[in-house]
Amino acid sequence: MKYLGVYLDSKFNFNAHIDYTVAKLTTLINMLSRTAKRQWGLGHKALKTIYEWAIVPILTYGAPIWVEAIRKKKNLTKYKRIHRLINIKIAKAYRSISYDASCVIAGVRPIQITIEEKVQTYMAKQFNNLEYDAPLEVRYWRHPAELAIVHEVENGTMYTAEVYTEGSKIGDNFGAAGIMFVNGELAHQLNHMVLPPRCVQ
Repeated sequence: MKYLGVYLDSKFNFNAHIDYTVAKLTTLINMLSRTAKRQWGLGHKALKTIYEWAIVPILTYGAPIWVEAIRKKKNLTKYKRIHRLINIKIAKAYRSISYDASCVIAGVRPIQITIEEKVQTYMAKQFNNLEYDAPLEVRYWRHPAELAIVHEVENGTMYTAEVYTEGSKIGDNFGAAGIMFVNGELAHQLNHMVLPPRCVQ
């Protein structure tokens, strides 16, 4: 059943609405593809405008109602798949790039962040006592190197929190690790291994 533009199914899990939105956008993006080729046609600015004022409203319509549905991996994957298609058009990129890379190159936020933003904005308007900081546009993001100021340790000074990091390379593999002590006790530790990218022909 369709009510005010949102599809309702018997279990109220809104899977039907997700499928309807994906199908609708698939048709729209296929029509757009006729005039938005990689080497010619609509440019980045025009496609970005279409994305912000046509694609996003369709993707996020009624989000406060069905937001729980998009938090399921299966439905989120469907949204990412269709979102990636329009990102590729905006970025004039090859179809082989990943979803995350398509968002970065196109200069748009991942779709789950955009949806959560719409939900939080709605909730903030409904409940005036709700504190909410609207996210900045990508162009206003600070460079990661500017986010933290690191000071050298002063000998003889006692610090509440101590953080130690290490990085290493073995062959083509890169690794990094970090550990944190609070008041002399282990509070957190992590490690991460970065494997070399595989070439795909």
